[in-house]
Amino acid sequence: MNGFPGKGLLEGLAVTAKNFIGSYFDDNRKERLFTYQYPEERMPLPENSRTFPFLVYDGTPDQLRCTACKVCETECPPQCIYIVRDSDPNGKPLQRPKVFDIDISVCMQCGICAEVCPFDAIKMDCDFERSQHGRFEELVAHLPSLLKSNDYYHHIKPTEADRVDATRKRVKKPSPAAAAPAPTPGPAVAAVLSPTPLKPMSPPADILTEDEKRAWLKGYQSILGTGPIVWPLTTKKIATTPQPPTPAPAAAAVATPPASSLAGGEPWHDSGLDLAKRMELAKDRSLADRLMAAMAQLDCQACGYDCRGYANALAAGVTRDVTLCAPGEDETKNTLETLLKEAGKL
Repeated sequence: MNGFPGKGLLEGLAVTAKNFIGSYFDDNRKERLFTYQYPEERMPLPENSRTFPFLVYDGTPDQLRCTACKVCETECPPQCIYIVRDSDPNGKPLQRPKVFDIDISVCMQCGICAEVCPFDAIKMDCDFERSQHGRFEELVAHLPSLLKSNDYYHHIKPTEADRVDATRKRVKKPSPAAAAPAPTPGPAVAAVLSPTPLKPMSPPADILTEDEKRAWLKGYQSILGTGPIVWPLTTKKIATTPQPPTPAPAAAAVATPPASSLAGGEPWHDSGLDLAKRMELAKDRSLADRLMAAMAQLDCQACGYDCRGYANALAAGVTRDVTLCAPGEDETKNTLETLLKEAGKL
């Protein structure tokens, strides 16, 4: 037996003490001193860190990006978001929230609300110091405490905020080339619609960010609405004489408004009217008109369409999902389902 009992233990403690004391004096060992004197000294947080959501506003708090479309409330896995839409003195709904609550005791910081928001209105914060003395009301974040400026967003996540701002500017101010009508095909090459233009397709390979994917999706869905088709879903190079492209029957059914709409307008397209009144105004109209009247009439595009585009898509059978109108909630969903069943389309 070499040495004495406990010799190995003492040798180990000596090595520990040497490294501990040396970390304060030896410049080559400074990286070993990893303890921060919190809260006086704080560790810098990486840009991709996330804690709880907040709502972004541009300029002043009354320029809130949130339109109260309720997509985040619908998609939240633990259902910790509660939204009530604001209204004017006459009872007409406004595109902003009156109540926006997040229960941070339930929030699991997954970030899905920020991913699904079509308006870049909700983002993930880096603030983790949210402890309170109470366990209930004190842990519910209300609208005033959730509001934070775009400057704050740039401060905590500069790279992501710059990308979001650039995307929002492109969407708000399309380039002249994008706004111009499609060129007439030449004699040798013509861009024509695919025979199956409504088949699901992937976004272009050069679109990488979620914001750019969302912008591309809105462009794709605009083909299903009432606006002019300014770019084809797919192109084929064929030798042909100049002639207008001929859309497939399904595409034409979705892109063209019903004759009744063109003739009589859309008197139900007023978010201040209740569902019963809107359905009364559309009772003698086409299926697409009645489907549109059942929607919330906000044209928020949270579903990827405007109200007319979504109605046309349902009527043409392009989609059978009646749950996309988040602002209309169950009232709209149930009415759409009833109308489609009566028409034999569901």
